[in-house]
Amino acid sequence: MTHCGQTERTPKQERAIRTRRRILECAATLFDRYGYSATTVDDMAKEAHVTRGALYYHFRDRQAVAAAIFEAQFEGMSVPLQNLRVQELVDAGYLLVYGLRINPIQRGAARLTMEQGADRVERTRAMQLWIEFVESILSEAQKQGEVRPEVEVKRASRYFVAAFAGVQNMSQAFTNRSDLDEYMTDMWQYTLPAIVTDDVMAKLMLAPERGAQLARHGIALAS
Repeated sequence: MTHCGQTERTPKQERAIRTRRRILECAATLFDRYGYSATTVDDMAKEAHVTRGALYYHFRDRQAVAAAIFEAQFEGMSVPLQNLRVQELVDAGYLLVYGLRINPIQRGAARLTMEQGADRVERTRAMQLWIEFVESILSEAQKQGEVRPEVEVKRASRYFVAAFAGVQNMSQAFTNRSDLDEYMTDMWQYTLPAIVTDDVMAKLMLAPERGAQLARHGIALAS
C-alpha cells in the first residue's frame, strides 16, 4: 500500500537502488581494508560485480563514492529516547561502536575520516555532522539540568568527537576494533563526570555490551 503522494517503485528502480547500495558497501569495504588512495574505480566495480559504466551511472568519480559513504553512515541509526538526554548521547556512542563491527559503510567512513592523505576527499563534513549531533543533545541536557551550567557545550562536543576518533584509532591499531566497546566505556567514565551532574552520572548505564543490546532489541532500554 502506498500513501497519498507516493508512488510504487518499478522493478528497474528497485534494482538501481540495490546496485547503488552494493557499490557503496563494497567500496566502503575496500576503503576500510586498503585506504582511499590505494582503491581504484576498477577495484570498486570488480568488488561490486558491476561494470565501470554501471558504477559511473551512480557516481561521477571515486570522490563521489567517498562522499556518499560519509552520508550513508547516518542512515538507519536511530537512538532510543531516554529519560536522560545524556543517556541518549551515551547510547549513540555504543551504537556507533556496534556498527563499526558489523556495518561496512560505517567502517569505511571511519577509515576515510581518519586518513590524512593529499587527496580531494572532504573529511571535515563527517566530523562536523557528529559535532553538531553531540552539541544538540548536550544543549538540551544542559537546559534540563543534566549538564553542569558552566560547561561550554560547543567545546565539549568538539572534544567528545575528537576523543572518540582517538580511541577508535587506537582500538583499530591494537585489536581491529574488537575491544572498542571497552574503550568507549572508559571514555565515558573518565570524561562525563567533568560535564554532567553527580546525580546524573550515578544513573547512567555504561556497559560495553549496551550497543549490542540496543541493536538487538531495537527498543529503548530503561535508564
